Amino acid sequence: MTDDLDPRIIHGHRQRPDGPAPVDIVSVQSQLVYGHAGNSAAVPPLRQLGLRVAEVPTTLLSNAPFYPTTRGRVLPADWFADLLRGLCERGVHRRARMLVSGYLGSAANGEAFADWLDGTLPQAPQLRFCLDPVIGDTHTGPYVEPALEGVFRERLLPHAWMVTPNAFELERLGGRSVGGEREAIAAARGLLARGPSWVVAHSVRGDGGRLLTLAVGREACWKVATPELPLDVAGTGDVLTALLVALMLQGEALPNALERAVSAVHVMLEATLAAGIEELDINAAAPVARQAGRARFPAVAA
Repeated sequence: MTDDLDPRIIHGHRQRPDGPAPVDIVSVQSQLVYGHAGNSAAVPPLRQLGLRVAEVPTTLLSNAPFYPTTRGRVLPADWFADLLRGLCERGVHRRARMLVSGYLGSAANGEAFADWLDGTLPQAPQLRFCLDPVIGDTHTGPYVEPALEGVFRERLLPHAWMVTPNAFELERLGGRSVGGEREAIAAARGLLARGPSWVVAHSVRGDGGRLLTLAVGREACWKVATPELPLDVAGTGDVLTALLVALMLQGEALPNALERAVSAVHVMLEATLAAGIEELDINAAAPVARQAGRARFPAVAA
C-alpha cells in the first residue's frame, strides 16, 4: 500500500547503517490499547527475556471484548496481507527463528495468513511456526467465525511445528471430547498426525481441582499440574505460548521449558489476584521464567 501513503511521510535518512536489524520472533496476533491479550500479552515477557520481536497486528482494539465497550476493529484482510508482505520486503522472514500466530480476527485474515505461509515458509527453512489456534474457551464457547476453524484444521496445522490449544480448542480441532488427561492426550495425538511435532494443551481438567498442561510429541509426553485459581482474565494462554517459545529458543529442552513457563504463568496469576486488578500483572512472569533451577511445578512423564 505504499502508493496509498501520503508522500510527505516517505523520506530517506542521510546517515544510516545498512545492516539488517536482528529479529528472533515474528508474532502475529491481536493488539490492545488497554490490557493484555495477543501481542499485548506476549511481547512484554518476550522482550524482558531478551528476545527481539516483530509484531504484526490482526486487530487494533481499545481493550478485550468482555468490557462494556470495545472500540477499534479487526484489520481488513488486505491491510493485514500488506503488513505481511512488507515484513518479507524487509527480509525479516529469513532472519527470524520463530513465527507465532494467535487471534486472527476473521476467516479472511486466516486465509490471507495461510496464503502468506504457503509462499513464505519454503523461502525460510529456519523459521519454525507455532500455532496458537484461538477459537474460544469452555465457559464462552467459540468466539471466532466458524469458517476460521476450517482454516486452522486444513491450512495452518500442516505448517505448524507446535500447536498450543486450550482444552476447548483441542476438542474443536480434534473432533473429540476432552474430559481429562487421557482424552486430551488422545486428541493431541490425532493432531500430530496432521503435521505438528508437538501439541501443548493447557487448561485440561485434572484430579483434585488441578489444571494440567500437557506436552504431547510422537515419542514423549509430559504434564505439569497446577492448582486452579479463582481468576478469569484474558491473555494467559498468550503468555504461556510466548514463554514456552522464548525458553526453547534460548536452548531449554521442552520439558524444562514447559515447567518454567507454567510456573511463571501461575505466579503471574497469583500476583494479579494479590493486586486485585482487572488485567494481568504482566511483568510478574518473565522473572520467574528466567530463574534457573527446579521450577515450582515440575514436568513429569504422562
